[in-house]
Amino acid sequence: MQDPYRFEMHGTAFEGGDRVDKLAVGLSGLQHIFDGNYRALTGKKRISELDRERYQVRVTGYKEGSFIAGLGAVYTGLQAVLPLTADPLQIWEHTKNGFDFLKFVYDLAHAGKQPTIQQNGDGNVAVVAGDTYNTYNGTVYQVGTQIIGGVRELDNLLGVPAVSRIALLGPKNNPIFELNAADKGRFFPPANIDESPVHLVCDIFDFNKYENVGRARVAPDQAVLQGNYRFRNIGDQEVEDFILSMTEKQVRLHCLVKYVHDPLSDSKIDELLVIKVDA
Repeated sequence: MQDPYRFEMHGTAFEGGDRVDKLAVGLSGLQHIFDGNYRALTGKKRISELDRERYQVRVTGYKEGSFIAGLGAVYTGLQAVLPLTADPLQIWEHTKNGFDFLKFVYDLAHAGKQPTIQQNGDGNVAVVAGDTYNTYNGTVYQVGTQIIGGVRELDNLLGVPAVSRIALLGPKNNPIFELNAADKGRFFPPANIDESPVHLVCDIFDFNKYENVGRARVAPDQAVLQGNYRFRNIGDQEVEDFILSMTEKQVRLHCLVKYVHDPLSDSKIDELLVIKVDA
């Protein structure tokens, strides 16, 4: 069975022949969205070869200028492994609803409303942010959490003028999902920097002199939990100081801490912003 759906990418990257790097990332993100949808609906943690035979999304046509590909979904014996839906064709609708759920949650997060997701006893979930209280079907929530990785791949691809718009369209050009360059970053969690500097005893075990970034292992019983963290040099020290610090067993980092607040997971440290390193 095949369905009249189209995947489109627009921008200068697809004029006069398609840039393979952009095309590959776009199709990879799309596949990961469908894989996440399938995992959510079947309760499986990985896609097997048999699953690939049961559920495939194929490019059935192609139009140059912008990248516009007709899509067909092939369902073979899929009904037996979809306990959460009565009709395999609802996969497309679940994709749309999961995407809309993600838009709602991350728009609240970027507006500074700090949404939380609460599990209801009836299998549904509620998104709560101040006076906002929206209830979603449990399947929609599961799909959203499984497809977010693929959505972020597409979000990363956006950029004017190379890729200005990415969309999956259904019958009558109704969008299943759509991303625009003006909204780049919409599906990544907001971040904030604690402006109070901290001193951390660390072991720097990696440093990239070209990008001024590295990795440090923070010792226990300090201002942040013990563990390995990314760091970025934002001070005026030379890269040689960081390279030499890797020869020391321990150094002190004078830094700021950047946190991310993801409504789909616990808040965590994104990276350390290093002002100074001392041996």
